[in-house]
Amino acid sequence: MPKFISAKSVRVSDNIAGQLKNAILSGSIKPGEKLPSERELTETFQVSRVGVREAIRTLEFTGFVNIKQGPLGGAYVQRLGYDRLTESYNDLFLAGLLTVREMVQARIYLEPEVTRLAAESINDKWATKLKIALESEKVPTGKHDEWVRRNTNTDYVLMEICGNRFYQAMLEPLIRLTQEIVLVVKPKRTIIHDPREHESIVEAVLAGDGPAAAEAMRKHIKNVGNSLIGLEETYRTRKGLNQI
Repeated sequence: MPKFISAKSVRVSDNIAGQLKNAILSGSIKPGEKLPSERELTETFQVSRVGVREAIRTLEFTGFVNIKQGPLGGAYVQRLGYDRLTESYNDLFLAGLLTVREMVQARIYLEPEVTRLAAESINDKWATKLKIALESEKVPTGKHDEWVRRNTNTDYVLMEICGNRFYQAMLEPLIRLTQEIVLVVKPKRTIIHDPREHESIVEAVLAGDGPAAAEAMRKHIKNVGNSLIGLEETYRTRKGLNQI
């Protein structure tokens, strides 16, 4: 027989957090709604306020609730998104456990497939949104952060069109991390982004040509990736991180 250790009961705060989390995930408590007050939860669960406070802090840390102060303050349920994944990717990158080269390798496999699916799912509604996103990238701006944000507009729309939320969950944090690197390093715009490449991608998607759209995206990511890999050392230096 394997060597077992004694079983211990679950902490009160974990039990409360688990029940509240299940209520949120099941839709019993919806995004935007306020959780019962600390006093009400104490009475409901028949526990001390310490246990309730720890449970709420756990939910806040994991992104399920947002704590607001003031007369209307309390714990409000948040709509789940990919922010926590983005933070995890950032932490791995900052700790030197993830490199730009690895990010680029992942994007080369993910984004062409996302683009192919987008081409297969394109309709008039999505076509209009995609054209608007592409045109927004061409609008001149002297603000670096605005330029960085605009240049990923088509990427985000393509993720929506593709209809695969798991692909989106994997890819969106990678794109956000890419934005962070470009924001900090501030390379010459022509080094990072050739707008003609996005035009080729969008043209193929609008034509419903999945293979052509995927190939155009693959070519784009390879070009962008080569530039991004060269920015990593500068980024880590400016952030005071150890080189890897």
